[in-house]
Amino acid sequence: MPSRSLPTRTLREHTDVDQLKRQAKELLAAFRAGEAETTAEVTAHYRGADPATFALHDAQLVIARAYGFDSWPKLKAYVDGVSVAGLADAVRAGDMEKVRAMLAARPELAHMDMAEDNEHRALHYAVLDNNPEMVRVLMEHGADPFKGIWPHRDATSALAIATDRGYDQIVAIIDEALQRRRAEEAAVTAPPASYGPVTQAVISGSVDELTRLLDLGYDPDERRRLDDLDDVVYTWGEPLRMCAIVGKPELAEILLQRGADPNPSIYAASTPMFEAYRRGKGDMIAVLERYGGFADALVAGYFGLIDQARQMLADEAAGRLRPRTVPEGGTVAPRLLDCGADGGRPDIVRLALEHLDWPPGDARWHWNLMRPLGTHAEGDRDRYLECFRLMVERAGADAPGPSGRTILHDVCAGWPRKTSSAEERVALATILLDAGARLDRRDDLLKSTPLGWASRWGRTELVTLFLERGADPVEADAEPWATPRAWAAKMEHAAVLAVLC
Repeated sequence: MPSRSLPTRTLREHTDVDQLKRQAKELLAAFRAGEAETTAEVTAHYRGADPATFALHDAQLVIARAYGFDSWPKLKAYVDGVSVAGLADAVRAGDMEKVRAMLAARPELAHMDMAEDNEHRALHYAVLDNNPEMVRVLMEHGADPFKGIWPHRDATSALAIATDRGYDQIVAIIDEALQRRRAEEAAVTAPPASYGPVTQAVISGSVDELTRLLDLGYDPDERRRLDDLDDVVYTWGEPLRMCAIVGKPELAEILLQRGADPNPSIYAASTPMFEAYRRGKGDMIAVLERYGGFADALVAGYFGLIDQARQMLADEAAGRLRPRTVPEGGTVAPRLLDCGADGGRPDIVRLALEHLDWPPGDARWHWNLMRPLGTHAEGDRDRYLECFRLMVERAGADAPGPSGRTILHDVCAGWPRKTSSAEERVALATILLDAGARLDRRDDLLKSTPLGWASRWGRTELVTLFLERGADPVEADAEPWATPRAWAAKMEHAAVLAVLC
């Protein structure tokens, strides 16, 4: 079936169910009266709607879909406070009756993130509170104990937290629930496709299949609402992005002719134009530009397009910045800093810093300081270190991050799905220590100092460096499971233990 339409309404603060009921009645009356704007909205969310038979329950369904919900009961439950935030509050309060009632109304809440920028889930709070029975209820409703919190997901899943803290009863409950799930899923022979049919047609390179799907009415942008967020967040444009990745400009042309957005918003992923630049595909870039695609601040920053970056800043100052140059609500300089640091472009970073007035220690620095982390080719390494050094000079060495982390903590762990070389880790840590980074700061999840993090991840070279710079190897004030030696022993890093002892 074609993908769902995008929402046409936004929930206001303090909306109640009575307001929604009135909206449904008004929509019903306007649709029956043939009002053009209402007819367009109904048609967008309810294919084949007939004014002669359209009833109140149909109008309520349209209202629900217009706000981004699958059904009226789910919209009503959300407005009544049955939300992921409400579930988390009930879990932290230990209110088992309320948790069960909320999950009965919306079981999907058990596997939703708190927000786009907060990957805590209700199960995390149950584990952090050491509440075995709450963990049991959440696991019964499909909670994922392996889902970690960005960026160090391997260390921050509910199961990892319970294991590291010695919550043996919770670990046993999770293991039992997982065994039941494996038994129930044993009959499943094939996993669901990770891409929609339009994107799969692009991957296969089939012009005929792609054309057939589009003729049937499938969405060329293959838009969908994110299932693991309670907020109404849509993503679209994966088919066109895949055209750029696999090098199929002829398929991109078909999608664009059928109305695909040349500058789509793909959740937590790159854009088609970015992928075309990354691969040096001039033919793909040309196709996108013919249909209105353009290099935004992401592309200009990451690939070091300094002249285009300067023009964006000038256009912004003059009030003529092209829409979608930066994400909605954003401005050019922070976006250039983010993407320039990610791409290892010192010239872009310098340019962006000239247009930023964030004070040292501002929390906004932390995200950007993370961008140069990781392993880079020898010829690129100096560029990334220079970007990092330029930002530390402005940000200071202890800009706070989520969950109480400092950037020195992150240097010890490295990016998710990336390895970082010992040489680069030492270089980054040295820049921070020379700038005055503190070695006694503890984060809120692992309850550990940078030395503890280095010990957990087996970074012998950083353990040695931190001890040389005065770190305390014992940390008598730490929780017993969170000392450097406890981490090294737990993770079986014998070389780290040897240095600590």
